[in-house]
Amino acid sequence: MILALFLCTTVDLNPPEVEQLIKSGLEYAYVEQFDSAKYYFAEIERLYPENPAGYFLSGALLQLKMMDECQFSAEEEYLHLMRQTVLNAEKILADENNLWAKFYLANTYAYRAVYEGFRKNYFETFKLGVKGGRMMQGLMKEDSTFYEAYLAVGTYEYFWARASRYLPFLNLGGGDVDGAIAKLHIAAEKSLYSGPTARNSLAFIYSEEGEYEKAESMIDSLLAEYPTSRTFLWNKTEMEFKRKNYRLAADLFQELFNRYNSHNKKNYANLAQCRLYVGKCFAELGEKDRAREYLKGVIEYKEHSDEYPQIKGYCREAYVLLNRIL
Repeated sequence: MILALFLCTTVDLNPPEVEQLIKSGLEYAYVEQFDSAKYYFAEIERLYPENPAGYFLSGALLQLKMMDECQFSAEEEYLHLMRQTVLNAEKILADENNLWAKFYLANTYAYRAVYEGFRKNYFETFKLGVKGGRMMQGLMKEDSTFYEAYLAVGTYEYFWARASRYLPFLNLGGGDVDGAIAKLHIAAEKSLYSGPTARNSLAFIYSEEGEYEKAESMIDSLLAEYPTSRTFLWNKTEMEFKRKNYRLAADLFQELFNRYNSHNKKNYANLAQCRLYVGKCFAELGEKDRAREYLKGVIEYKEHSDEYPQIKGYCREAYVLLNRIL
């Protein structure tokens, strides 16, 4: 009897202590307070070194930080954390069927796919995205009440459906946009950790689908809860630009510019991008003088293009638009 109980015991990767540390860290991550968030995730690594959770969350946080800063200087540390997540998860799975271990393993591939896309390594993005997405689908089929999987599955299935819609020559076999959106709503409502991220994804997807009122409702509710979040403000700003609310979009891009410009270490790529889009907004509004002012401001950041290669592209766009509105 004792032996039978021992054999049935599984490793609990999500005890209340870990849950609280994760939730505390995520609250700081949503508002880009990276050092504070890192403290909580590092505590999981310290207290539970065999648990993949701490390493994955530290890696995901570092990914968000690099994307926010438009630089990859921490890539070596990031890849180490993701490799450690895989090692820990696979070690547990070699001994038992553990849903949380499967979740962190699949999520590692999903997040790596996003990161490689940011690096413009699109083949790696596709390969890792399919691997992580299919693993998450398997996890959801294994236990439909494991709601943490619904964010990744809904996102994966939505982008698969979009690829089928716009790249029919790939013969991807269609997709179910409504089903993908439904899964994201379940993640937003029922998951322990994915709620705000799922709502942000829904805002983006509704915007892509032209359902701007739903997108606005979703992103505005997030910004009401996290008013200092740059991540959520970017989503709101890009939605208003796509919606052709150019006056509001210009104000929002200027707000993002002000936030980045207040940092001691300037992120010149985002400063240039914000100026470019304010210029685009004024060009669309027919306010050529103000458009020229901001577009010329983009070119002022050209000297930083060695540190931030993205600036070269922003400058090219600014030159083209300046020539068009002369």
